[in-house]
Amino acid sequence: MNELLPPILAALVISIMGGALSIFVVLKRLAFIGQGISHAAFGGVGIALVLGVHGATTMGAIGQLGIVTVFSILAALWIAALTRTHKGRADTAIGVVLSASMALGFVLFTFAESGHSHDEHGHAPAAHQDEHHLIEEILFGNILNTDWSKASIAIGVAIALLGIVWFIRRRLIFWAFDEPVVDAFGLNSKRITNLFLAILAIAIIMAMQIAGVVLAAAMLVLPGAAALNLSAKLKPVFIYSILIAVGGAALGMFIGFEGSFPIGPTIVLTQSAMYLATLVTKFALGRQ
Repeated sequence: MNELLPPILAALVISIMGGALSIFVVLKRLAFIGQGISHAAFGGVGIALVLGVHGATTMGAIGQLGIVTVFSILAALWIAALTRTHKGRADTAIGVVLSASMALGFVLFTFAESGHSHDEHGHAPAAHQDEHHLIEEILFGNILNTDWSKASIAIGVAIALLGIVWFIRRRLIFWAFDEPVVDAFGLNSKRITNLFLAILAIAIIMAMQIAGVVLAAAMLVLPGAAALNLSAKLKPVFIYSILIAVGGAALGMFIGFEGSFPIGPTIVLTQSAMYLATLVTKFALGRQ
């Protein structure tokens, strides 16, 4: 049981963070931002490989995570800039950045592969053999592989991000509900957008390391969308979103453990079922 405690804590912390952030994601119609940034991170993986930074050592693991995180933040800011040039079409911007970043990642990965020498048997050295594992670990992490060090990082990052969001909550709420008039009230909508997307990028990369792309993307959509089916009032929506996120994570982990199912996808399916339940409740109550 002790070995399950780190992944359980990490999943719950990620869910709390996702529940809080997903309200803004849904209100700003950034539902595909998780997919965009998580797949754009492949470009950062390619850069790490070309630079020879890999997870064979603790410092290498920290270095590769840093490179991927910085690249993902830059990708998020690129999405913001393209969104403004495309008159608010975030879907177009996400598609452009996702495609370009993944293509860059594949090109750099191929370049890194060609740069390795082979032994007399035609086998690549250990560093090369670890590259495929690196990509799998960065993009498709298994939550059951979470140890106390990873869980501690996840908890620390989540607390820091939630602290920032709490500190700027009034500006974020104003921006989410009425961005066109934000500048007229002395706030900088561009700066708020960039800051929020940078927060999202860090949250997504952290979630990817723990639970993989599927859960990292879903946590930013499902809880908020479900909560908005239940209420139009701000405070209840945030409470519902966090409860749905945490409840879905807890129930999904229980089902996954009992049925030997993959934990991340099971959590996503559980939260999806909760979303459908809130949708039925919305129509049953006659809410539009």
